[in-house]
Amino acid sequence: PPTRVEIPAIDVDSELVDLGLEPDGAMEAPADYDRAGWFTPGPQPGQPGPAVVAGHVDSQDGPAVFYRLRDLAPGDEVRVHREDGSVVTFTVTGQRRYPKDAFPTDAVYGPVPGPELRLITCGGDFDRASREYQDNVVVYATGPTM
Repeated sequence: PPTRVEIPAIDVDSELVDLGLEPDGAMEAPADYDRAGWFTPGPQPGQPGPAVVAGHVDSQDGPAVFYRLRDLAPGDEVRVHREDGSVVTFTVTGQRRYPKDAFPTDAVYGPVPGPELRLITCGGDFDRASREYQDNVVVYATGPTM
């Protein structure tokens, strides 16, 4: 399983926590705003399918682990360290921002022919009444190289 994610272009180096599902079926968010998490019901990074790593954009105290996720560009590298000591490197291919109420679950979590990685955080406008961001930012990456 994955243990750490590194994204040099945005100065991210985070241990990974395990993420599951909330009672409503939504993916859990990490309890620690400074750590990213791996969605354990999905594939492990490097296995066929879309592995998912999520993290917060910010907190009341300021920027969180994925604050600069929106700054990633095609060609940037994402390195995932695994428990066996190996490192899987993915290459960013693009990113999209989706309204939370129209999130494309199949496009993000659905089957793909090979190993891919999705990095997810919040984005868009912040709704002060609900205390939530309106959108999600999803970075798409392919790979891996080992």
